[in-house]
Amino acid sequence: MPYMKALQVFLALLLVLSPWTAAFGAGAEVLTLEQSLSLARSANPVLEQAQARIAQARAAVKESRAAFWPQLEISLEYLRGDAPSAYLFKTIDAHQLPSQVDFNNPGRFDNWETGIQAQMNLYAGGRDRLRYQQSRLGLEQAHNEHTALVNQLEAAVIDTYLALQTAQTLMEIAQQSLAVVEREIELAQVRLAGGSLLRADLLSLQVRRAEAKSEIIRAGAHQQRLQAALAVLLDRDAHTPLHIASNSFTYEPPQDYAQALERALTHRAELTGSRLNLQSARLGHGVARSEYLPRLDLEARLYHDDSNLAYNADQLNWTLGARLSWELFAGFATSARTEKARSLVQQSLAADRHLRRDIELQVRKAWLGVEEAVAHQRVTVAAVTQAQEAFALVQTRFAGGAAAVTRYLEAELSLSRSRMAVAAAERDHLRALVELARTLGEGHFYAESTGGAQ
Repeated sequence: MPYMKALQVFLALLLVLSPWTAAFGAGAEVLTLEQSLSLARSANPVLEQAQARIAQARAAVKESRAAFWPQLEISLEYLRGDAPSAYLFKTIDAHQLPSQVDFNNPGRFDNWETGIQAQMNLYAGGRDRLRYQQSRLGLEQAHNEHTALVNQLEAAVIDTYLALQTAQTLMEIAQQSLAVVEREIELAQVRLAGGSLLRADLLSLQVRRAEAKSEIIRAGAHQQRLQAALAVLLDRDAHTPLHIASNSFTYEPPQDYAQALERALTHRAELTGSRLNLQSARLGHGVARSEYLPRLDLEARLYHDDSNLAYNADQLNWTLGARLSWELFAGFATSARTEKARSLVQQSLAADRHLRRDIELQVRKAWLGVEEAVAHQRVTVAAVTQAQEAFALVQTRFAGGAAAVTRYLEAELSLSRSRMAVAAAERDHLRALVELARTLGEGHFYAESTGGAQ
C-alpha cells in the first residue's frame, strides 16, 4: 500500500499549505491600472536615471553656449628675485624705474601684480556653433530616450498587471473546481455508505481533489511572483503585498497593418533618436573639418604692479590685442579625426536603416500576435460553452449512477481547463494589444485609455 501512504502524505501537505493560499492578499494595497502607471512614472529608478541624463544634456547645452561669451579672469601675483629682466619689466610696469640703476646687478626686488584679463574667440572655423547644435541635439536625444523608456515601462506595467489579473481569475477557477469536487466527494461518501459506489471511485475523487488543491498552490505562487514583479516596477520592496482592482485595459488598434506601420514609423521615439544621432554625427564631421580653418582670438588685460601693494591710478596698465593662429601640421591628427567622424556618419546611417527594419519586424510580429490572439479567444469561448454543457450532462448521469467516475473526472477536468484557457486567451489578447501599442510607440496612450476603463 505505498501508493495510499504517499497519497495520505500528499493530502496532509496540501491541508497544511491551504491556509497560506487562503490568506493570500490579506492586507494588500489595492491598485487600479491607472494608479499603477502613475506610480511607475513617478517612482521608477530607470526613469529617474533618464531624467538625470536630461539634466546633464541641458547642462551640456549651457556649457557649449559659453564659447560665445568672453572669459574673464582676475589674478594676484607676488614675485621676489634678482633677475635683471624681471626687475626691469616689473619696475617699468609699476612706473617706478629709478633714474640710475645697474641693470646687470639690480639687487633683490619685490612686486605685487593685480590684474584682470578678458579673452574672447571671434572665429574658430564654425566649430563652436556646430558643437552648440550638437548639444541641442543631445538634449533632444535625452528627451527621446526618456519617452522610449516610458513607453517600455508602461508596457511592462500593463503586461504584469494583466498577468496578475489573470492569475487571480485562475485562482478563482481553481477554487471553484475544488468546491465542485468537494461536493461530489460528500455525495460519494453517502453513496459509498449505501453501497451504490465503489471505494476506488471515492479514492479517484479524492485524488482529483488533491490535484485541485495543487492547482491552487501553483496559482498562489504564480500570483505572488507577479506581485513581486509589479512591486519592483513601482519601486516598492519585492515582498510588498499588492492587490489589483477589477478594471480592464482598453486600446483601439489601427484598422490595418499599413496604418499600424505608418504610426510606428512616426511615433517611435527610438527612430527619432536614431535620426537625431545621425544629425549629430554629421555635425561632428563638420567640427572635425573646421580644424583645418584658422582661429582668431581677442585678448584684453588691465593690471597694476607695485612693490607695496599700493593701488594708484597712475600705475594702471592695459593691453589690447588680437591673435590669429592657423595650425598647418599636426602629425595628420586632424585628417584622422575627420576620417573617424566620416565613418561615424556611415555607422549612423546603417544603424538608422537597421532600426527601421527592426521596428517593421516588431510591428509585423505584434500585428500577427493580435490576430492570433483574437482567433484563439473565439475558439476557447466556444470550447468552454461545450465543456459546460458536457459537464452538466455527465454530472446528472453520475449523480444517478449512470456514468462512471472516470467520465465525471474527465468532464470536470475538461471544464476547469477550458475555463482557464478562456482566462488565459483573454489575457493573451490584451497582452497582444499592449505589445502592439508598445511597438507603435504609443505608450502615452495607455494612461489616457485606462482613465475611462476603471
